[in-house]
Amino acid sequence: MLRWKIEPIKLPLKFNWKIARNEAEQKTNFLITVEDHEFIGRGEVAYNIRYGESDTSTLEAFERFVSSSPDAIHSISALMDAFSELDLPNSLRFGIESAFIEYLGAITEEPIHKILGVNRVQTVATSFSVPIMPIGELQAFISDHKLCRFHSLKVKLGSEDSIERITELRKYFEGSLRLDANEAYSDPDQVLKLIEFLNSKGPIDFIEQPLKANLYSESQYLKENSSIAIFADESLTDGDITEHFCDAFDGVNIKLMKAGSYFKALKQIRNAKEQGLKTLLGCMVETSLGISSALHCAYGVDFFDLDGFLLIKEDPFALTSEENGKVFYSHLQ
Repeated sequence: MLRWKIEPIKLPLKFNWKIARNEAEQKTNFLITVEDHEFIGRGEVAYNIRYGESDTSTLEAFERFVSSSPDAIHSISALMDAFSELDLPNSLRFGIESAFIEYLGAITEEPIHKILGVNRVQTVATSFSVPIMPIGELQAFISDHKLCRFHSLKVKLGSEDSIERITELRKYFEGSLRLDANEAYSDPDQVLKLIEFLNSKGPIDFIEQPLKANLYSESQYLKENSSIAIFADESLTDGDITEHFCDAFDGVNIKLMKAGSYFKALKQIRNAKEQGLKTLLGCMVETSLGISSALHCAYGVDFFDLDGFLLIKEDPFALTSEENGKVFYSHLQ
């Protein structure tokens, strides 16, 4: 008989994590475990308030899952059947699924990438995220965290001071930039003015979700007139990637915590390629448990933003490591 458990993980951060819609100095994630008398599997839940997820909704939904008698589940198909009867937050659904798949791997002695039916990738080059902060602190932040070892930085933007922020940052970092506005803008012409400025400020890989997710026609207009690639983030959660995305974006940010499943995320990557969209594999603020899960989906992806475990003061699992801007499984050291 399987035993399921959920417990909070308190994660103090290395610095104040400020983006366009909120800020925090500590994150609370959840650890899901499933075990029998001999084997155990673990999964991480990194919920996001942007999608109405919270401590309370996570715990309440987990209780609904436990009440559905999951102790009798012994196959992936049975787990999918159980999910179909429940309305679970995507991040919790992924935490449960990933714990169960790790448990199956322990029983069968099969690596997870084989269970998922994908090619294994052992290392990827990640960007490092720079939160919104006073412009005068950027030089010290880049120096203190030795960010020039990364090939690219993801710069969090608000609707104000973006030009000044990037101008200052360019004094200390020459690599490529990936700009992430987290829906900070409502006016596409304001974004186009920023883009016109950016064209003279070194390499820019893309701008991620500059407009609010519900501004579809504005996003179409922005894509048609932008000289820099526009990527979707908040506009994509667990749905299929259709031509709808091609009309408004050049690429998509796929996250396991948004997709709610390895299998959904892998389908999204495949769909995006079929539609001619670029792919970014991203993360929330997560421990190396969640980041190691994301690495299982890395094959064929164009860009990576898997720095979540680098933002926390002390990682409780040490499953992934980073060196010179590359993330890899710790056991490969």
